[in-house]
Amino acid sequence: MAGEKRYVEVLLPLKLKERLTYRLPEGWTAEAGCWVQVPLRGHPALGIVTGVSDHAPVGKPLSAIGEVEALPDAPGVGAAELAFWQMVADYYLCTPGEVFRAACNVGLQRQILQAGKPRHKARKKKAAKNGEAEPPLKTLSEAQRQALDQTRDGFARHKPVLLFGVTGSGKTEIYLHLAAESLRAGRDVLFLVPEIAMSKQLQQRLEAVFGDALLVFHSRTTVPQRYAVIDTLRRDPTPRIVLGTRSAVFLPFRNLGLAVVDEEHDRSYKQDDTAPRYNGRDAALMLAALHKADIVLGSATPSCEALYNVETHKFVRADLPERYHGGKDPRVEIIDTAQARRLGNMQGSFSRKLLKEMDATLRAGRQILVFRSRRAYAPVVQCEACGEVVRCPHCHVPLSYHKFNSTLSCHYCGYHRPFTLRCPSCGETALMERGAGTEKLEEELRDAFPDRTIARFDADTTESKTAEEKMIRDFAEGRIDILVGTQMITKGFDFERLALTVIVRADSLFAVPDFRSDERAFQLLTQLMGRSGRRGEQGRLVIQTDQPEHPVLGRLLHPTQESVDAAGLLAERKAFRYPPFVRMICITVKDRYEGRVWNVCRLIKEAADSLGIADIAGPVTPPVDRVADEHIAQFWIKLPRNRSLADTKKALYERIDRIDRDFKGHTTIQIDVDPA
Repeated sequence: MAGEKRYVEVLLPLKLKERLTYRLPEGWTAEAGCWVQVPLRGHPALGIVTGVSDHAPVGKPLSAIGEVEALPDAPGVGAAELAFWQMVADYYLCTPGEVFRAACNVGLQRQILQAGKPRHKARKKKAAKNGEAEPPLKTLSEAQRQALDQTRDGFARHKPVLLFGVTGSGKTEIYLHLAAESLRAGRDVLFLVPEIAMSKQLQQRLEAVFGDALLVFHSRTTVPQRYAVIDTLRRDPTPRIVLGTRSAVFLPFRNLGLAVVDEEHDRSYKQDDTAPRYNGRDAALMLAALHKADIVLGSATPSCEALYNVETHKFVRADLPERYHGGKDPRVEIIDTAQARRLGNMQGSFSRKLLKEMDATLRAGRQILVFRSRRAYAPVVQCEACGEVVRCPHCHVPLSYHKFNSTLSCHYCGYHRPFTLRCPSCGETALMERGAGTEKLEEELRDAFPDRTIARFDADTTESKTAEEKMIRDFAEGRIDILVGTQMITKGFDFERLALTVIVRADSLFAVPDFRSDERAFQLLTQLMGRSGRRGEQGRLVIQTDQPEHPVLGRLLHPTQESVDAAGLLAERKAFRYPPFVRMICITVKDRYEGRVWNVCRLIKEAADSLGIADIAGPVTPPVDRVADEHIAQFWIKLPRNRSLADTKKALYERIDRIDRDFKGHTTIQIDVDPA
């Protein structure tokens, strides 16, 4: 009885513009949002039903329509989830299937196929159960109470709130009060942090306050643990607070009441690698709007985008201008390393003056944090005989020397080979390391302070969750005297004994070819400045640089009421037509054959011209123009923020999608909306 068969439209986690149609076996029923297992190219695939019909697709023979293989016993995907996926796809110029893939990766899909109920349940916390007692919140200072009132006023006006609080001002306690209010109202809370490393200390505080109501979701938790979080949110109506990194925005919230985006300026919220190339902060704003939820974005160094939204009255600003424990701002000292070298006052990577200050700090029983933006022993290896720099054979970048395992490694494609002194170009045994990464700084500090405990916190030493947590715990409990690290150590940690923060080779922060480089350098320096002196004591920040007169350093030495020169930065962005005054799109073309890259670029340029897009730079080669044997070229497009923006983006995406399909299997075209 062909007329009685029903057909389902299925969304699959793939880059497909159209939904595929399958027929249900006789007697089976399905509805929008339920999971289905279907055949795809001879293999089973898991998808979501987005529509049900009594009629087969027009023009498609019944024999060509596959049959649903199974209906997994798992809670369905709600209409709000599907609507959010579509919003993200439309804004970031990708397909809903790619958003589905980000929301539910392969591991989670397999977990769903195994059974309806998870085998692993969320771990119980030792805390009061929901409703038994008020959570143990700390008493707020007068400044915190005023900021909390400002935040509530913004929520009453149905606007996002920018909580502008100096480092150590106690923004977290305001978040906790707001979260408790949302949970008491029976609504969920999403608490986003930019890095997994930040979540551990915060998790302990949230567990103490919210107990069983807390769920944790990030890539360092296991697949069963992540599935347990998803299953709990779908099955259990009890209000929850979810602590997670950017991917947590895709969790199935039923009744979201509050979203918190801590360190909203942080670049780690941006997904760069695969579509959707979304920003977790901006996606959280979309999610909150969809659920009619409150949202607060916190930072000591807000992004230009957030400041612009305050100026244009899209956001409400709440201020927290003083530290919770009182005390003065850290004392900032700039050491001119160019002059120190001329006077013979350098000992390796450190000035003699700095080493004396470090020794005095250690003698006082305090700890030191040393920051360097590059890991490895040396970022570059060069031949003293012929001058050749040893480069990766697959990428247009120098190989970094890692002394601990005696290898030369590429930090882009992962290529590595044993280190020898013999130059691959001239054959002389004259290879020498140039520059200093975190590994070399660790070695120099061990020589300078042989009786002290020194550790290194970077991607080479914290590959496992256990190693990362142990090092943070050891430093927090005073078992490490000096901790050397990369950006990973700047992320919101609270170390009671830390008195001195040191930045080595700060010039590398200013040399990035990006219109945001000064903004980011100031944000990072301010975060590092706030790591020390967090218990009423005055901490110290010492910066070694060859550019002591750089304007970013001037803002640190002579702070105004604003922690960033908001007016100056925004005026500069407006004059040169940069975000937030325009929307920017980066289109990247990659191919193993350079000629094909430029051929595709020509077609993209013609497509942009046909749409009347005038402000387009490119195609140009980026600073690293070959990675993993693929040549790279880019376009940078600026679009005015007007009513035609969405239509122009959609039309551009459709043209590029056609080009992409013509060259599929050879050339990769990536679209990045609002590149970081």
